[in-house]
Amino acid sequence: MHKILFLSFLLACTAGVKAQSLKGTSWKVYIDEIHDTLTWHIGTDTCYTTDGSGEAVVRALCKISKDTITMKDIEGKYACPNGTGVYTFIFLADGLTLNLVNDPCDNRSNAINGLKWIRAK
Repeated sequence: MHKILFLSFLLACTAGVKAQSLKGTSWKVYIDEIHDTLTWHIGTDTCYTTDGSGEAVVRALCKISKDTITMKDIEGKYACPNGTGVYTFIFLADGLTLNLVNDPCDNRSNAINGLKWIRAK
């Protein structure tokens, strides 16, 4: 359950081949364990994840550099206060996948590592 919830956080903070192409984008993924679709919204230096009802479940500071994203949760019922996560990402067509580099938060890394997100329309 925590894995899924932290996945949403990461979604809010990660993805893209080029950093510029990620800013202002949103990505969705269905999580079977919680029977809900999470949407990750990526801004300039922050990101957040919402559940199917539109409620924000995690907000984070996010930094995108080339093919790497770092994220540190700020708030939310599924926030992970244990340090900053670092992931590389692969952006292909309308899909985005994050790959773990280092993350002290096992719940977040277990939830988002290798998961494929689809661009929200």
